[in-house]
Amino acid sequence: MLSLKKLFEIFMFRFRRSRPKKIKVVTSDMHLSSGMIIDSRENPYEEFYFGREFVEFLQYFSTGDYGDGCEVELILNGDVFDFCNVQVDGEFPEIITESIGVRKLHSIFEGHPEVISALQDFVAKPNKRIVYNIGNHDPEFFFPEVRRLFCEKIAGPGANPSKVWVNAEKEYLEYPEGIEIHHGNQFEAVHHMNYKKPYIRDNVAEPILAIPWGTVYVLKIINRMKCERDWVDKVKPIKLMILWGLFTDTLFILKFIFLTSYYFLRTRFVYSPKRKATIWSTIKILREEVTPFHGLEDDARNVLNRKPHLHTIIFGHTHGAMHQRFPDGKTYINTGTWTRMVNLDLRHLGQSVRLTFALIEYDEHGHVRASLQEWQGKHSPYKIFNG
Repeated sequence: MLSLKKLFEIFMFRFRRSRPKKIKVVTSDMHLSSGMIIDSRENPYEEFYFGREFVEFLQYFSTGDYGDGCEVELILNGDVFDFCNVQVDGEFPEIITESIGVRKLHSIFEGHPEVISALQDFVAKPNKRIVYNIGNHDPEFFFPEVRRLFCEKIAGPGANPSKVWVNAEKEYLEYPEGIEIHHGNQFEAVHHMNYKKPYIRDNVAEPILAIPWGTVYVLKIINRMKCERDWVDKVKPIKLMILWGLFTDTLFILKFIFLTSYYFLRTRFVYSPKRKATIWSTIKILREEVTPFHGLEDDARNVLNRKPHLHTIIFGHTHGAMHQRFPDGKTYINTGTWTRMVNLDLRHLGQSVRLTFALIEYDEHGHVRASLQEWQGKHSPYKIFNG
């Protein structure tokens, strides 16, 4: 019979073995903008209502089993900060300079002090790191001063890249274990950005962002119409919203179609030194609009086919959480969104709020497993996503 001492040693050994040594946590599409209240009035452009939950999320993954002895990399995979929904002097400027990007970032800091404080606390702990991957709602991070300000706000002056880093160099993050992480917008012509030439420099006083049509669409159409119908940016897919809206909200949808057509023609076919629009990119945008049933999971599968060494690919962008395991064992995960959504797709029909994230776990042998999880709070932190 084993002694109590021996049983205790066995228990402690197993307990120590069960504690994680290394994980990555991937989340995206939180859309923090200027906060819920601006100048004592409700801000109709704020979409993030889960600050308390996110603070608890960060605390959970930096304490207890995930404390000092566990290496945790938090990957903010695009559109966590939503610069598109931040006003400057009461407007949503289409011409975006570095100084405007800095002003927007300060507005986000001021609008979400509890989240910023939690990010600071997280990265201050040993073995904790934050990586920010740029999406289509936060292209201001291409400006060096915006990146520097973010890093120093989170990790202090002269922030060490080993603690906080913004990826403005490449369209995705890649890891030697066979994992790639993309925001996802680069697979759509309407949202595609040029990482090698993110600015327009010719014939302008200072560099301005070369924003894609999709960003103009948000700035000049979606934000304008949210004051009339606050759900206009929360309904997916947009084609079904237009189809049903023609019967249920005819005048509003006709106005929506008119503004979309006007700005598309103006930005694609009327020359301006402050915009970039090529015939080829315009053709690709139009082709996407008339192509049914194509989703990011198809693009993910194509990447996995092109790169045999990959076994897992993670996207955000579409706001549709998904965990798809292909017959060959490879995995596609979409981390969804931390905002309220109304989905007209029959696969996900209805209104939902799912605080989803990807969890990448490393065992003691360096083997990796990625899964889609749903945050539920500190007392029952997360569960396997069942979509």
